[in-house]
Amino acid sequence: MRLIFIILTGLILWSALPGPATAESMAWTNDQAMLIFFEAVTQIKKHGLDPSDAGRITTAAIKAYMNRHDPYGDYLSPAEYRQWKQAQRYSYHGIGMEIIERNRHFYCLPRLLSPAQTAGIKQGDELVAVDGDPVAGRSIYWVASRIRGEKNSSVTLKVNRANFQHEFNINRQPVNDISAWLDKSDRLDILCINHFSPQTFEEIKAVLQKRDTDRTLILDLRNNPGGDLFAAVDIAGLFLPVGSKILTIETNKEKTDYIAKGHIWKGKTLAIWQNGFTASASEILIAGLIGNHTAVSFGSATYGKAMTQSVIELSDGSALVMSRGRLTGPNSDSWQTRGLKPMFTIDDSVTSWTEITKRTLEKGGAK
Repeated sequence: MRLIFIILTGLILWSALPGPATAESMAWTNDQAMLIFFEAVTQIKKHGLDPSDAGRITTAAIKAYMNRHDPYGDYLSPAEYRQWKQAQRYSYHGIGMEIIERNRHFYCLPRLLSPAQTAGIKQGDELVAVDGDPVAGRSIYWVASRIRGEKNSSVTLKVNRANFQHEFNINRQPVNDISAWLDKSDRLDILCINHFSPQTFEEIKAVLQKRDTDRTLILDLRNNPGGDLFAAVDIAGLFLPVGSKILTIETNKEKTDYIAKGHIWKGKTLAIWQNGFTASASEILIAGLIGNHTAVSFGSATYGKAMTQSVIELSDGSALVMSRGRLTGPNSDSWQTRGLKPMFTIDDSVTSWTEITKRTLEKGGAK
């Protein structure tokens, strides 16, 4: 399974990491393996039925390697990377929607009251085409670049919903980025978090400082594909004793632990609602709270993304999207590919709070 998500309301929270090659790092290019690669390219150009130039062969080889060995990796040609960066300019705007790539299909996760939701896009709609161009076989970066554009311009999306196709013309606009809000139902408070941005921490902190601590709090993380990793870590710290381990990031050079800070939670019962589109930073929050026995979870298994990525710019203007860190929770367990199973399984079709309370919270909540 392969999951990548693109934010279509603002800048993507990855940074390019260009850097000059040192003599030491370039020494391997003189070895036998690179000689064989050069020979192979030469023979393909000379004898192959497809008269590809060296650039096309190299691009195809790198793309194939990244797609096979890195579940979230990719290679962007200079033109693809240039188009992708252009789409991130502040003069460009989106439609208030995340895209998730899963098993080579793209799914839509529109935000509350966004242009995408207002136009009629629903959670989990499969994206079929952008402005008439099919997305099958395309890079998610191509898709994201095509959806974003100049303010007040429009984009037409075709989606598949329950085996019927629907087409929506959506006006690109600046989007008010509210990532968390509080709903109330009977004796429950439901804190909806639909993505993690640098502002999410302050939004949630404000909610916790004002709410009635005698009421059960549910963190609704359904269809939350993630976002700012460190925002999720900081939010977990609001609920945990200071010093509790939340997350470990392991790179090829070191391991770094992240611990809880800023505890303000004074409630009695805390629960988490999750589903198959709960991913990445959302899973960090769940793993941190469940691993420290601070919450109960219900719903269905999360997606299973426990790696971090960076965009690394190359000297010719192309770029590599690479996974650079493995994530583990408080108990040193990874949820990569397998996801996080809920403590209480609730079918995704169940939305009745009475039924959810009966099946989960009355069986015993975290204190």
